[in-house]
Amino acid sequence: MKILFGFVFVAYCLHVTFGACYFKLEDGDHCTPKNGVTMLAGSELLIPEKCEKCTCSRQSDSSSVYMSCCGYGIHTGAIGPPPGCEVIAGDDGCSVKIVQALDHSKPCV
Repeated sequence: MKILFGFVFVAYCLHVTFGACYFKLEDGDHCTPKNGVTMLAGSELLIPEKCEKCTCSRQSDSSSVYMSCCGYGIHTGAIGPPPGCEVIAGDDGCSVKIVQALDHSKPCV
């Protein structure tokens, strides 16, 4: 129980960045991701210009909501391509392409 309380307290006081995600605990009925859009509890938001997906959830037995936003595609986190290859963004800016390091027009096999 002390561990759970400690986690909730830290999350409440700070915006925590963890890998390709960030989390935030807010009072009230809505969450506000970094793009400034207001989300109601129980909703999800896709932010394609940032390759990010956010969810806003009601905390049980609380007047707070919990927001988590995580990158997807190219913004998922570290992607380790095979030797001689590179990871680049696809045509939509979010999808992942693994291509030859010396010629980005050729896929890595």
